[in-house]
Amino acid sequence: MPTVTVIYGEQQQVVEVSAGTLVGEAVAATGLPLEQPCAGRGTCGKCKVLLETGAAPPDAIERANLTAGELAVGNRLACRARLMSEAQVTLAPIVVYSNKIFRASNRYKRDKDVSLGLAVDLGSTTVAAFLTMLDNGEVVAGGGSLNQQTVYGADVISRLAAATNSPIHAERLHKLALASINQAVDSLKLPAKVLQRVERVTIVCNPAMHHLLAQFPVETLAVKPFQPYQKASIRDADGLTGGIFPSKTQVMLPPLIGGFVGSDALACLAYFDFDRAAAPLAAVDLGTNGEVMVTDGKRILTGSTAAGPAFEGVNISCGSRAVDGAIIEVQLNGDDFVFETIANEPPVGLTGSGLLSLTHQLVQAGVIEPNGRISPEPPRLAERVYLHPKGARYIRLTDDGQLVLKQWDVRELQKAKAAIRAAIDVLLSELGLQPADLNRIILTGSFGGQLNVEAVLALGMIPPVRPEAVQPVANGAGFGAALFLSDEGFARGERLAVQAEQIDLEKLPEFADQYVAMMALDPTGFIS
Repeated sequence: MPTVTVIYGEQQQVVEVSAGTLVGEAVAATGLPLEQPCAGRGTCGKCKVLLETGAAPPDAIERANLTAGELAVGNRLACRARLMSEAQVTLAPIVVYSNKIFRASNRYKRDKDVSLGLAVDLGSTTVAAFLTMLDNGEVVAGGGSLNQQTVYGADVISRLAAATNSPIHAERLHKLALASINQAVDSLKLPAKVLQRVERVTIVCNPAMHHLLAQFPVETLAVKPFQPYQKASIRDADGLTGGIFPSKTQVMLPPLIGGFVGSDALACLAYFDFDRAAAPLAAVDLGTNGEVMVTDGKRILTGSTAAGPAFEGVNISCGSRAVDGAIIEVQLNGDDFVFETIANEPPVGLTGSGLLSLTHQLVQAGVIEPNGRISPEPPRLAERVYLHPKGARYIRLTDDGQLVLKQWDVRELQKAKAAIRAAIDVLLSELGLQPADLNRIILTGSFGGQLNVEAVLALGMIPPVRPEAVQPVANGAGFGAALFLSDEGFARGERLAVQAEQIDLEKLPEFADQYVAMMALDPTGFIS
């Protein structure tokens, strides 16, 4: 059996595998981080590793996704390269840039007698940890890491399928969740003496992440009617966390609301005071899955829609997570693109916010039509619009042609924004509300907290409301999880889980109709 050494920065793991094992499977066995956004289907070309020897020759998919230069120096796709003999795999460093990472106060250093809590938001893509003072609930620091389960795909459906098909994969996904939580806590860079003061931990997540962490059966989530195996809170979950927290620490999992509306949405409801709202209020937790929450001041309705990973920069031709050089904002200056990038580095790809901003600019310029088609005769940027040999148009974003926007990418954004808009509209209708009735629309999550409000409204991702009514908030789920660290706050969460109603959007014919209508890149809807 081939021995494989996997290197990630200063970490090194050695595993034995059968001949013919995919590199991605070997890496998953080590617990080291590797992104495979397309779940190893070979369609995204983004799981590049350095592998100089020990593998079978590259296949057609690898040759299509890797340049001659990359192949010459030993770059391979982890989802395609098969290990045949002793090998060494080097993984690219993964750095998470997030508005979850901050230090708001050093009070935890000064008030050394105050007990501490950790609020963890176990997201599908990013895991966040928030250090909290237990005497008054103050959040003093935050940190984030990549969810290492991305080796099984960017979307939860791929992970649920893997867990359903194999107990080994289910156990590995559980351990990867723990490793990701541990890495998020490590990102806080807390001394051991500080960590020993942690007395409580709350972990919020969507139902898929919850079940994989809790090692519950996931079959009921993976097939209709997509309901959890168990929704109740777990007040003593220390046995599920593998000893990554001090032995005296109480680990708690708040309850779920329903099918694909989890404790992360519950935390948002608490943080944004849905149970105390005096006027109509809506919130959207934007990410790979979109949770939508609406109240009229009495009833609280929730729904989940598969917005798709476009908001995370996944399934986009030149999509990117938030790394140095990732594009977060785009402006048109004449016929030139002006990119705002993370760390002001040269552009390497589009984040979800960058994709939304770019599309908004191109729709305004007439390069993309309101129905989403890249115009064959645009009034501007005609020299940047090309026709692919297979017939689809694309737009060259950089002079070297390394970054492009394809027709497929626009369609991915349309589907994502239509799903969110349709969910909001249907929940408003269920409560007999009009958009003008909303006092606030809160956009939260790593993606939602940094959106250009003008672009969001102009493209119709949310209903037409006053711009000042739209409030981006970065860490709704994490800060809500911090509220659950107290006995009173946890009990409030349990009451909210009972009060909130989960609406199964996919069963409503009006949702499908509204989804189609809202594909238009326009505030008002369908354009033929």
